[in-house]
Amino acid sequence: MFADLSARDVHECYQIAAQCRDLGADVDAWRHTLLASLRKFVGAQVIINSELENFGKEYGHTSKLISIHRVGWISDEAETRWREYAQSIPVERTPEYPYLSKFSGKTMILSRDQIWGRDTWYRSHAFNEIHRACGIDDYVISICPTQIPGRCTTLWLHKGVGEQDFTLREQGIISLIHMSINNEIGTYLAAADEPALSSLTSRRLQVLERLIEGDSEKQIAFALGVAKASIHDHVLAIYRHFEVSSRGELLAKFIGRAKPQIDY
Repeated sequence: MFADLSARDVHECYQIAAQCRDLGADVDAWRHTLLASLRKFVGAQVIINSELENFGKEYGHTSKLISIHRVGWISDEAETRWREYAQSIPVERTPEYPYLSKFSGKTMILSRDQIWGRDTWYRSHAFNEIHRACGIDDYVISICPTQIPGRCTTLWLHKGVGEQDFTLREQGIISLIHMSINNEIGTYLAAADEPALSSLTSRRLQVLERLIEGDSEKQIAFALGVAKASIHDHVLAIYRHFEVSSRGELLAKFIGRAKPQIDY
């Protein structure tokens, strides 16, 4: 599949991975960058990204959904309708299940035509009554393990109705980016279940930035123009947020990761 990629394609894939790495401490920011960049690169309409534990035949039916992100729906109504449809069908009865249940920890990519067959898809209730109304058609599913034992992520990418199907080149792009990203989840890239930067207040983000830079509480108080006692309270709140008890443990959370980008 990678044989269909040009040197320029490969370079762009690694550029997207690098952009995510620059935001690696912020799980919301790097995932947003990944989905937005990948969606544009392969001309997808909708991307659904999940992080899961214990997925596939090795674990049976014990998979646990850790996070899910969806982007690109033509309207809120379209997303709601598709989600209601997806939730109404037991996973064991979906056409994808026989394929997805065989996942054993190695990267897997599946096309709509592999799962359905083109003619069957266009005669199906799923397409004519649901997907068409939601503005989506051809799709590709990519499943890739992470470096965290027992954990994988999935990417479901849909083309818009009337758009060209995914090409082998686009499938190769999806697979290469997915593997590049997943190799760094839990190290350079924050995992979905790590404490999120987005839930910290702007003041605590400022304090965190200066803690990472090595400033003392006294230096932070002076730089931000607030009382040292107030900064101490923020520091303790940051420790609780990241479930650490010292600055050393906090800094260890950010080893190898780009410094959080703070908007002032």
